[in-house]
Amino acid sequence: MTDKPDDTGVGDESGPMDRVADIGRDIGSYIRQQRSSAKISLRQLSKLAGVSNPYLSQIERGVRKPSAEILQQIAKGLRISAEALYVQAGILDLPNGGPVPDAIRADTELSERQKTVLLEVYESFRKQNRETGPTEGEPDSSTSVRTASDTRSPGKTESDEPHAEE
Repeated sequence: MTDKPDDTGVGDESGPMDRVADIGRDIGSYIRQQRSSAKISLRQLSKLAGVSNPYLSQIERGVRKPSAEILQQIAKGLRISAEALYVQAGILDLPNGGPVPDAIRADTELSERQKTVLLEVYESFRKQNRETGPTEGEPDSSTSVRTASDTRSPGKTESDEPHAEE
């Protein structure tokens, strides 16, 4: 018999409480990162979010795990999506998307309303392309526009081609 833990998690030292602690540290470091990129001090954010300075510090250090309500207040103070904080905190599942929706959500120069509208437009285009095909109204590789130079015989130049007289 080996001392190696099996895949069932029995003997695994990281239990559910450790995973909760990891989420708390992750959300705290994410908030700190967002705060520093926004060039907001801890004191300024605590005032903007309406939470005490010591409590916010504890959240950032991973000592406390904030409620959804507190996360919403912090998101408002940071001017970022509350959804982004909920995902980081494990309250919401990661939304479907990819690099484009992620970039829209991460853009600090857009308001929440602008982000929502952009995401809705983007998703409507993606849905339309799934239903009708992505090349509708656009030439694809098999029907690309050919130029006069594409129709010349190999080895001939434009000056070798006869010109139509009017």
